[in-house]
Amino acid sequence: MKTITISGRKCHIIINGADLPVIYRGEMKDSAGTAEKVAELCKDTKCSHIVYEVDDWNTEFSPWQFTLNKKMSFPGGGQKTLDWLVSECVPYCEKEFALTGKRIICGYSLAGLFSLWAFYESGIFDGAISCSGSLWFGDWISYAEKKTAPAGSSVYISLGDREEKARDRIMATVGDCTRKQYEFICKDKNISRHILEWNEGGHFNEPEIRIAKGIKWTCKEV
Repeated sequence: MKTITISGRKCHIIINGADLPVIYRGEMKDSAGTAEKVAELCKDTKCSHIVYEVDDWNTEFSPWQFTLNKKMSFPGGGQKTLDWLVSECVPYCEKEFALTGKRIICGYSLAGLFSLWAFYESGIFDGAISCSGSLWFGDWISYAEKKTAPAGSSVYISLGDREEKARDRIMATVGDCTRKQYEFICKDKNISRHILEWNEGGHFNEPEIRIAKGIKWTCKEV
């Protein structure tokens, strides 16, 4: 694994072949260990990994401003993260490593929400992986209902079967929101492959394993 900085952002990079699918995945800072663990879980899957770090999770992965409760708010800095991905990260990696494979955007929790939003907004990704995505996020469903995916794309979403048991009443809507999101995906004729997978446990159960499952499914027929 190689760790480099692209326009001020640290990235952990594993290139297994220039023509293989490339998984662009967002993580918190100091995520080298997580990057290596997911890559090890995916060692039999033909893909490359570009794991980029953020300093402020709630800011850099929130697509717009939203206040959940008195203790948690989201400033809506996701556009800057997406601009960096589209204008800096993807072009740099494709040029530096001669990458020609399909681009897949991936994330867990709020980064899972961001991956779907970036997939819809940018149009540059061939697939999206949203594991335990924060689809309870304010106005997400009304946003997603109006969106169309890039032609011939794939979408993998998953959720833990206990996540909708959350104490917060808004977070507890995640199950219904995820089901609704999957309805949109099933109706979108541009999406050629899709799945909603249910995992055992709550939000924090084995995130690396859940991410690896999404990567394996996505890369199986790419």
